[in-house]
Amino acid sequence: MTTPPPPPSGPLTGIRVLDVATMLAGPYGATLLGDLGADVIKVEAPSGDVSRSMGPGRDGTSGVFHGINRNKRSIAADLRTDGGKRVLDALLGWADIVVVNQLPSVKRSIGIDAARLERDFPDLISVSVSTFGETGPYAGLPGIDPVAQALSGFMAVTGQRGGEPIKAGPPVADSVASLLVAVGALAALFARERRDAPRASGQHVEVALIDGLVHVQAPYVGQYFLLGTQQPRTGNSTDWYAPYNTYSCADGKVLQLACHNDKFFERVAAAIDRPDLATDPLFSTNSARLANRDQLDGVIGAFCARHTRAEALEQFRMFDTMVGPVNTYAEVFTDPQIVHNEMVVTFVDEAGESVRTSGVPLRLSATPGSVRRPPPACGEHTAEILAELGLEVTP
Repeated sequence: MTTPPPPPSGPLTGIRVLDVATMLAGPYGATLLGDLGADVIKVEAPSGDVSRSMGPGRDGTSGVFHGINRNKRSIAADLRTDGGKRVLDALLGWADIVVVNQLPSVKRSIGIDAARLERDFPDLISVSVSTFGETGPYAGLPGIDPVAQALSGFMAVTGQRGGEPIKAGPPVADSVASLLVAVGALAALFARERRDAPRASGQHVEVALIDGLVHVQAPYVGQYFLLGTQQPRTGNSTDWYAPYNTYSCADGKVLQLACHNDKFFERVAAAIDRPDLATDPLFSTNSARLANRDQLDGVIGAFCARHTRAEALEQFRMFDTMVGPVNTYAEVFTDPQIVHNEMVVTFVDEAGESVRTSGVPLRLSATPGSVRRPPPACGEHTAEILAELGLEVTP
């Protein structure tokens, strides 16, 4: 038997969020609101969110769904039926915030388009996620994370030096958009609740994946606007300062080292027992280090090759350099700092097995968030939610 979830906590305790979105960006944004204490109800088709069957999984739930849907209750409803529409309307009346990401025609057909929500639920904050935006030449076109990476220029600056464009491994466009979902919802909530507002009113918030990826490229975009230059692909290195690269160690493990000024280079030189490098004309300035970075990488690489990664990290950290291991997930989630930051949360499921999820990625001193619920089974809380809404219908 599972342990009942602890009572809500966090700055959004008492705020109600309806997650009608699918896949990644919208649902993960709703999850962040749940992490901060909101009561989040996820509406799924009777067959389940499409992400439940995306990629490898276990017991009918994929790793994708499990990774992004903690802190939610699930209600299963067919929104095309009269019963499902009644349930949806009751939930829209219950919610402070609704998150959606369907195509415009689908939103209109089930009654969650911005115009209808503004008319019938004027206090509701609606957050809509799309790949390209709700207006403009690409409005209404279907899209997905790698398409956003390509169009936004993100893919063009990612990859090995002189190589082909490569997308980021994780769905970075969806993940960035999820943060914007939460920020947009909170900004609209603040505007609705502020005391000097003439009346409590909701509004519509629009999030586009391509906009989020333009946003996170600010250093490269700033360079383009100022100088008119396209940032080249540089792999694990950079054209801005050196040393900055990955280095293989004696045990085959890899670390990443970065050094952005002379002060830190003096520390690197001392750490590898070559303090003379700091005054060598080949390396004494950043411009010199960039001009001779292959030679410098060779020196640092030779040091790392003589030591295990643990030994090299200990030496670099002794001199306060900027360094870190290139971790596998097995190493990430046993790393003492990750564990200390509570980015691993363990639940006991209905079968009595331990199940882990990731934790809350920000900490508030007075009203901390928490992970209170594991990702739900499809429709797990349908009866409970219907009872709370006072409905006796088949959704």
